Amino acid sequence: MITIQQDALHAALNAVTRASLKSSLAAFSLVRLDVKTDGILRLSCFNGETAARAITNVVCDEDISVSVDALTLKAVVETLANEIRLMIEHNSLIIQSSTNRTTLRIVDESIPVLGDENMQSIATLHGTTFRSLSRALPFASVDSSRFVLQVLHLTFDKDTVIAQSADGYSAGYVRESIEGPAEQTCVALPLSFARLLSTLVEDRDTVRLCTSGDNRYIFQIKNLDDAKDLTLATVTSAENFPSEQIMNLISEARNSTTAHLNVQQTSLMQSIRMVNAMGTQSTFVKVVNGVVKIASSETETGQARNILEGTASGENANVWMSAAFLKRAVEACKGELAIRITDGKRPILIEAGSFTAVIMPMMVEGTKDPFPEDEAIAITLPEMAMA
Repeated sequence: MITIQQDALHAALNAVTRASLKSSLAAFSLVRLDVKTDGILRLSCFNGETAARAITNVVCDEDISVSVDALTLKAVVETLANEIRLMIEHNSLIIQSSTNRTTLRIVDESIPVLGDENMQSIATLHGTTFRSLSRALPFASVDSSRFVLQVLHLTFDKDTVIAQSADGYSAGYVRESIEGPAEQTCVALPLSFARLLSTLVEDRDTVRLCTSGDNRYIFQIKNLDDAKDLTLATVTSAENFPSEQIMNLISEARNSTTAHLNVQQTSLMQSIRMVNAMGTQSTFVKVVNGVVKIASSETETGQARNILEGTASGENANVWMSAAFLKRAVEACKGELAIRITDGKRPILIEAGSFTAVIMPMMVEGTKDPFPEDEAIAITLPEMAMA
């Protein structure tokens, strides 16, 4: 019999069952419980791409190894409180707490389980560092025909880690300082795996990245204060991510900047919501004499126009861009952010600290300037004869 506190079992199940699916393949919907009299319970799940294992301490008087439906067990545990007892009777797992007693059918199905792999450590990150890197995730492609872009690309050097993602129209780039490997290592994490990681890593966690073979990477997420011990493994993409192309776009945009804007994140987010309220994604940003203005395209509903809280330097400039792409970038920033504009035809940069976003401009033909009052009125005076 296993004896465990509800909060400990619920926390472990909540983490590991995110790597399970309701699927016609039984193995993908199971959680496996392995425990020996050493008092360490291992919970394992597998969804065809990600293998996950959570470890928690229990009181146990026998060795147990069973598999049951993952989401059902999680749902049952969520209804309980205080101490929970797990035991095997015939072909069932019994979950008992106080007067509550639930029976789950044991499924005779094997799933891949993380064990004592021969691992080589690559780098160890603070939780805050990994969460910062995850700001690049929203820029990854969701188009199944662009498999090479459906990843979070990580590059580890001896003192830095760079996260990149792109969808062909925009790109996200984050650079953080770490103690990395002696030789550069690149890892292209599948998008669904990277998203799962981003939901599991918290600021106070420690994240250790290891490799256990060609294109097979393991993340260990630990927090001793919360008794958190979670391991996830995946097979990475072998395709060539266009990392150098993204770096070239960033360099080109910086070198050709004609207007440099510094605006407040809250002011820009409010304006983006105003653009969306007009039922359009077409967003116009204009710099005139150090004043930054933003507007939507004119629609049947109306037109949003606003002056942003911030300043600008350089030449007067304007550009059309997608509100959706702009929103991705702005949500990754806090406080003041910088926007670099060129000629309206080359990439726009959004920057804040270690984060950079590249957004390709929209080519909008025949659309009127939402701020016609900015256009100077040319007046020709008649020549006056000298008296």
